[in-house]
Amino acid sequence: MAAATSATAATVPTGVAAAPVVQAADAVPFDVLVFSKTGGFRHGSIPAGIAAIQQLGEENDFTVTATEDAGAFTDDNLAQYEAVVWLSTTGDVLNDDQQAAFERYIQNGGGYAGIHAASDTEYDWPWYGGLVGAYFSAHPQNQDATVKVEDHVHESTAHLPSRWE
Repeated sequence: MAAATSATAATVPTGVAAAPVVQAADAVPFDVLVFSKTGGFRHGSIPAGIAAIQQLGEENDFTVTATEDAGAFTDDNLAQYEAVVWLSTTGDVLNDDQQAAFERYIQNGGGYAGIHAASDTEYDWPWYGGLVGAYFSAHPQNQDATVKVEDHVHESTAHLPSRWE
């Protein structure tokens, strides 16, 4: 391995500048559509979820468009997004034409992320069931709990209190 590294280094002419590092400003725009229409139970966390994704966009140089309008699911509109996030959607939210447009979007390389209740959506659309991977069945009754954070070093938990209910 060291010999290969030395040989490679020897072939690079002296005084030649390295290729520039691509900065975020030079990157291709990345646009995300967040879809949160509900046709069943509506989770109160949807606004916080949208805000969190918008914050991620600001911190990681992607744009976020949030909508509950199923009319956004057309070929022309979806083509402007690199990914579509279904955020706590529930029930039957797209008509047949909108479903067909979303299928074409995914088949043409568009991205998809389903968050939380996205699996509680479109039970009568087998293609979507295959995309999301499973359908929601049920969960037990909510209950109170105390969460104890064991690791305050990892970046995903560093900001959390030691305990909360």
